[in-house]
Amino acid sequence: MRTSILPFIQRVTIATVFAAATSAFVVAATKGPDAGGYTASDATVYSLVDISGAGGGASVLAGTDDGVAPLTLPFTFQFYGRPYTTICASSNGALYFVLAASACAGFTDFNNIDLTSASTPNDLAALLPFWSDLTFQVPGAGSVFYQTVGAAGSRRFVVQWSNAYPQGSPNPVTFQVVLSEGSNRVLFQYQSVGLGPANPASKGGHATVGIRNAGALTNSQQIEWSFDAPVLGDSSALQFSPAVRVAADVNGDGVVNCADLAIVTASVGKRTGQAGFDPRADLNGDGIVNLLDLTAVSRALPAGTKCP
Repeated sequence: MRTSILPFIQRVTIATVFAAATSAFVVAATKGPDAGGYTASDATVYSLVDISGAGGGASVLAGTDDGVAPLTLPFTFQFYGRPYTTICASSNGALYFVLAASACAGFTDFNNIDLTSASTPNDLAALLPFWSDLTFQVPGAGSVFYQTVGAAGSRRFVVQWSNAYPQGSPNPVTFQVVLSEGSNRVLFQYQSVGLGPANPASKGGHATVGIRNAGALTNSQQIEWSFDAPVLGDSSALQFSPAVRVAADVNGDGVVNCADLAIVTASVGKRTGQAGFDPRADLNGDGIVNLLDLTAVSRALPAGTKCP
């Protein structure tokens, strides 16, 4: 008996098309929010701002293995609700937020760890785009570059590890961190992290990737994107975003009322580092609580509100 092969062909064709469509469909990954309100996502556009060489960035840590250098931010950056103007750039693919440049000395960080079980050196708040045992102390290695781009109010501070060599790797990695003024977003961008299937450091296989606040093991303010897992790709990016707050909601309870005004009033005239300075009250992130902050809260109060 003769049987038509048309149904079989139709089934094969449909299955082939479905498989092709499925393989082309990539689901974005998202983590968070953590206890500090941060979320992370790889659903962001990769657009490397190459500041190495002719890019014009300043350079530190060239020829260094296990080195750390202090960098001054061109604007106050709010991280987990605290304003910072100084970071420590490590040759090992990490940035640490500190209150003074002196805090960048006296520690090493070549041994990356699982953020869920241990802390960063000195329990510092940190950005960890590719925390691993990297070196610039081999032939062909580059350095850490940094540069400010953009106009005041929407500036970006870029820190780039160019041609950093994972220990034992014949090939280097290049990646960067971008800090955005105003939005306080953090962007990790990976130009080249794929080192080949035979290289255990490829795609972050020997790296910790994520962000964390000081005291993260107890306050749960951290997002570990990966630990010693080859999940990163060339020409890819990760975005870490703080929670969107109600304007002038100083205490974060979702409304603007007299309690917010009281916090700002109590800190008026105080600067970062001074006794009595409350970082929540510094609404514009300029490092001082003044009339601008008071006005911002006062104007946001519901009409007819009278505070003692």
